[in-house]
Amino acid sequence: MHTVRYCLHVIIILAFLASLSACGADAVPTAEPGNFDRSQTVDGLERTYTIHIPPGVGNRGPVPLVLVFHGFQENGSYARTYTGFDALADANGFVVVYANGTGSSSSLSWNAGGCCGYAIQNDVDDEAFIEAIIADVETFVPVDPARIYATGFSNGALLSYRLACEMSDTFAAVAPVAGVLITDPCQPQEAVSILHVHGLQDNAVPYEGGSSAGAGLEFPPVEESLAAWTALDGCSGSPQVETEGIMTHTAYGNCQAGTAVELYAVDGMGHSWPSPYITTPSISQTIWEFFAAHPKP
Repeated sequence: MHTVRYCLHVIIILAFLASLSACGADAVPTAEPGNFDRSQTVDGLERTYTIHIPPGVGNRGPVPLVLVFHGFQENGSYARTYTGFDALADANGFVVVYANGTGSSSSLSWNAGGCCGYAIQNDVDDEAFIEAIIADVETFVPVDPARIYATGFSNGALLSYRLACEMSDTFAAVAPVAGVLITDPCQPQEAVSILHVHGLQDNAVPYEGGSSAGAGLEFPPVEESLAAWTALDGCSGSPQVETEGIMTHTAYGNCQAGTAVELYAVDGMGHSWPSPYITTPSISQTIWEFFAAHPKP
């Protein structure tokens, strides 16, 4: 009788645990495909992110990891929609993370070292959060340490540049969209590849530099960011420049450790992530192809 009662208790507990794992938020992910909402407590703050795991990851060796950072007053879910990285992850076998900044739900921000919002005002340790994300992902997905990348829009682009400066031992390449280098000093320990995307009519982070419309911030010109990174990456020689339609592509080669510094300047575009309808291929695909071509040596 005791044995029967014990077995019943075990069955009930197992059923309860199964029901917990079926819940959406903070369900324990595996290498099986799906989307999982995760949370980490970092520096006393509960931080959140969503991970997208493509089909077949469990059958591969270590896979690339792409972290996507939303703009000011956005969130990871919104960035997931306009970047379209889920489909690219499924087609190319990489894992993608959409992280959330801090502040009120309608005004999330990142500490990019000089900007923006709650995160800079409260000196939020976003680097520690990003380290926690990577460590968490590595508990259930085999991440290739030579292929960890970051991209972001606006405030998220500023953060991407900061990560290239201060976490160069982690990130092989970053792709800032509509943001510039404001981290000072920028002293990477290792070379990092940079793919910068910017609208020529951007009035929030002006291409030529200057005041941000309505925000009271001053930003350096895009060319200054590129000049800094070509120097940091030891690039030599003149860049190759090609214009096709509204896109002008500038590529600096001959950089140390196989890195590259590239720019896509988009004519007629303001402060936005380029729509897939105006660029072929989509800028997200271009970013992924750049990442894939530039792992750490």
